[in-house]
Amino acid sequence: MTSLTDKGIQAVVVNHNTSKFTELMLRTLYDKHSPDLDLSITVMDNDSTDETPELTVYLASKQIPFMQSAFSIDTERNSHGEVLSQFVLANPDCTYYLFLDADIYFLKEKTIDDMLSTLNSESGLFGVGTRQTWDGIEEIPTEIHPKIYESRLHPCCALIKNSPIFQSIVKEVGLTGVTSHGATDEVYWDTCECMTKVMKTHGYHHAICSSMVYHFFSVSYDDQYMDRKNRDCNELLKTLRNL
Repeated sequence: MTSLTDKGIQAVVVNHNTSKFTELMLRTLYDKHSPDLDLSITVMDNDSTDETPELTVYLASKQIPFMQSAFSIDTERNSHGEVLSQFVLANPDCTYYLFLDADIYFLKEKTIDDMLSTLNSESGLFGVGTRQTWDGIEEIPTEIHPKIYESRLHPCCALIKNSPIFQSIVKEVGLTGVTSHGATDEVYWDTCECMTKVMKTHGYHHAICSSMVYHFFSVSYDDQYMDRKNRDCNELLKTLRNL
């Protein structure tokens, strides 16, 4: 995937017993983007037990590395942010990072190009996300926009400029979720939320581009609606595998 960046985009997805969804996301990414896009992808796996031969074959066909993280599906707490942090610190020589959730898929041609154009349109931007849908038609409800779009750069599909400030924040603070213990209450900041707040103290903010991705949501930790999600994933994969 001629180069749109100086040193390219380092992309990462964490597989946490989400092998079919990971394959779907990757297939739509390649289907919707030019092979000229300067993008390198790595799958970081949390010792998944649902690995499929179809994913293995597809990764080999695209020469996508499949690497084990330091965590497993039995890790008691959410390790997503820590895996992302490890990846950033292990791959410091790039122009951008692209964080991808396993349970999204791309709907629109050149979504990442749109993200790049948006990110480079304003000097104060440190990162760009996409709009999200959970039915493939309508955008997620307005009432959850603050939580999904505003409080943090959501890591389901996030393009971030590599910079000394970002590297320092990842090293010293990390991307994992944190709990703030106040005098009267506790507040949980989800993956990448603390990083987003620290970037604001340096005068940087994030934006949402015009492109939209489908987001299944919560497939690695919530059984609700999984029959439908698995069925939809299987049907889409069947079509893409036959292309």
